[in-house]
Amino acid sequence: MFLLLIISAVILWIVSKEIKYSKVRSQISHTKGPPLLPFIGNAHQLGKTPMAVIHFLFDNVYKYGNFRVWIGYYLNMVISDPKDVEFILSSNTLIAKSDVYDMMHPWLGQGLLTSKGSKWHKHRKMITPSFHFKILQDFHEVMNENSTKFMGKLRDASKGDTIFDVQHMVNFLTLDVICDTAMGVPINAMDNPNSEFASALEYMCCNVNMRAFNPLKRKKATYQFFPDYQDYCKALKVLKDFTYDVIEKRIALRKKEELEKGNAKTEDEFSKRKLAFLDTLLSSTVDGRPLTVQELYEEVSTFMFEGHDTTTSALAFSIFLLSRHLGVQKKVYEEQQRVMGGNLKRSATYQELTEMKYLDLVIKEILRLYPSVPMIGRDTDKEYNMNGKILPKETSIVIFIMALGYNEKTFPDPYRFNPERFESIHRGDDHNPFDYVPFSAGPRNCIGQKFAMLEIKTVISKIVRYFEVLPAVDELESKDGYVSNYFGPYREKNPELHKYDPKLAMVLTLKSDNGIMVRMRERK
Repeated sequence: MFLLLIISAVILWIVSKEIKYSKVRSQISHTKGPPLLPFIGNAHQLGKTPMAVIHFLFDNVYKYGNFRVWIGYYLNMVISDPKDVEFILSSNTLIAKSDVYDMMHPWLGQGLLTSKGSKWHKHRKMITPSFHFKILQDFHEVMNENSTKFMGKLRDASKGDTIFDVQHMVNFLTLDVICDTAMGVPINAMDNPNSEFASALEYMCCNVNMRAFNPLKRKKATYQFFPDYQDYCKALKVLKDFTYDVIEKRIALRKKEELEKGNAKTEDEFSKRKLAFLDTLLSSTVDGRPLTVQELYEEVSTFMFEGHDTTTSALAFSIFLLSRHLGVQKKVYEEQQRVMGGNLKRSATYQELTEMKYLDLVIKEILRLYPSVPMIGRDTDKEYNMNGKILPKETSIVIFIMALGYNEKTFPDPYRFNPERFESIHRGDDHNPFDYVPFSAGPRNCIGQKFAMLEIKTVISKIVRYFEVLPAVDELESKDGYVSNYFGPYREKNPELHKYDPKLAMVLTLKSDNGIMVRMRERK
């Protein structure tokens, strides 16, 4: 009898879903997609690895353009048409992040990345001044200190023409930068990569990426039965304990500073303290009140998550492309000589970085080919008419940022690494601003993009001045300017990757599953 009730309940659930979604299917008949199987939709076609997901998405983008994907009864619309991307990202109402971000709530709470509605609007307005250029100049000091230290690590790793994984090393550099700028506390991850906090933050960023494509691991109700759940809980506790402790000490320090304002010696001591993102939050208000400890925790943790993994990705792929395209690297180095003058081993000033215009073009081209965040999600809270096409309520929209960069209409010869292509865009040629959105766009664009560009330029500028960056083996230098990764129909041109070519893993951020293998030769 009990079994019969269960079977009946399952049948009723399936019938109700079929009735509900038969209307949805008719609404989206304008959008094609891969063939479906009953009940599971396209779930079986996504593949078992993040690299398989990339090929699934690109194969279907080349075949259909915008396309629909059903994961069971969950509708996903993959959008790669720039006009439709503009409609979505320009909307002031279609701003709810995809439910994939819900799994971050235990860690990030309701920070800027995960919050919605009035809280998001108020906190966005409150946080924006934290990225004023005067504050960025303070952050730049931290970036310079850590990047100089990083040069020593690269010098050790590259001795004897050694092939090494620079992606792994960059991860600890960006950890040091983000923790120092976020909380004002150095964690020395480059020296102590196995420290409890560094390990926990690295684990959590990886955990979030891997759970994004496993629906059973997104919700606590099901994730708690997986073996790695206990590791997740331990890492979460380490991050929370450490961050809350720093916040409480920072608050106590500020109170002491206020009490001792009349003491010149104390003022001088505090004036030497580096400004951190946390300090700007402690001086901010929402609705006329200071932020609560919980709100401080949420925004500091969000800043660390968004500023760590993404910058690691951008720096790793920057080094990779410069190692394969030595002609471009030579131009970057020549610009360094023009801007920096005789002493190339000193740190570039904030002003000098702004003068590195060719480096700007190079980074833009790198982010076209390898955007740090290859796709972003939105959820529809109502039905939308997107340029004559219906987006039903409760649709998960996937904006495929990476596919925009490989659009032949926008970027002719898209598999060629050609930084100069962005000169024509700067001249105001016929380009839609939404053709290229590595930092998203519209109301929910990346608030920290100036911070990210400053860090990328600081590190790459210094690496090129200290080292000649080389491919893992000489044969991998690109003689014709083309990159080694091909997607969709272009895979036929280059069906097999070299063992030192990156195996792209695309979830929330873009990584290489097998690292970024390079050599470096110190410049004299």
